[in-house]
Amino acid sequence: MRRRGSTAAGHPPASQEELPSVVAGPRRHRSGRRVGTPSEAPRPPTEQVALGFGGPEEEAEVDVAASEGGRILLGPHAVSEALRAGRREVQVVFLSAEERGERFREIARLAKQRGVPARQADPDLLETLAAGRMHQGIAALAGPYPYLGLGDVERIAVERGAETLAVALDQVQDPQNLGAITRSSVAFGVDVVVLPERRAAGVTDAVVRASAGATELMRMARVPNLAEALRRLSGAGIEVVGLDPEGEADLATADLHPPVCLVFGAEGPGLRRLTRELCHRRVRIPIAAGGVASLNISVTAGIVLHAIRHPHRTERP
Repeated sequence: MRRRGSTAAGHPPASQEELPSVVAGPRRHRSGRRVGTPSEAPRPPTEQVALGFGGPEEEAEVDVAASEGGRILLGPHAVSEALRAGRREVQVVFLSAEERGERFREIARLAKQRGVPARQADPDLLETLAAGRMHQGIAALAGPYPYLGLGDVERIAVERGAETLAVALDQVQDPQNLGAITRSSVAFGVDVVVLPERRAAGVTDAVVRASAGATELMRMARVPNLAEALRRLSGAGIEVVGLDPEGEADLATADLHPPVCLVFGAEGPGLRRLTRELCHRRVRIPIAAGGVASLNISVTAGIVLHAIRHPHRTERP
């Protein structure tokens, strides 16, 4: 009798052969706020799903939860980048039992290389973990995001010296913007992204997905006081430049280059007063007359980072 998933020649697909099956039990709750891992400790039954690991006699429990701290990773980009980067613990990877393809084989290989358990999961389990969000047949449970602290920001500035390129976000709360800025920061070689602890987005599943997994590659610092972080960067010889539609300098002529920390404010309010005062200068991006009043913050970040890494040259051959 041919095993389920076997090929005509009797050889199972590479990515699915050694993956134990995981079947979701009754879904009792879809809106918890904490993410858990298999544990001997008792947990509230309304936030649990029973899973069968390797057979009906074995059970583990996973809290059905939202993604506070980005601890449920969804989709191939987020899961593969977390496995490749190795910056935070990935506890278990779930791959759809109904899917096949190279990306599934690649993630199964990455999980094996990292010593991370990989499991076939039925659709109900994946839907439960995703809580209505897109998962593309792939999910993972991970540890908390490994934020850096204020001392780490200062250390990076000292180590990188004249090559330092940092980004600081002043109360940016939209997860899509944070994800897009993080993705651009990775693309243009930013050393660290600095976030305030309060009134600002942190690295959640939505941010991880918006960044296409770039959060797993970028050093992200969360600090209690953004103003103090800017002061320390300035003390380390880093120019602090705020992006402001009312800035006195035009990006085209500002001659931005490392060592520099670019500071972006939230959509609407922009940079706070104290943040503006701590900037050595403020730079604007010129916009065509009669057009939009301002640019999206993530678009602004991409334009400025590109300008720094690929400065416009006026010399002609």
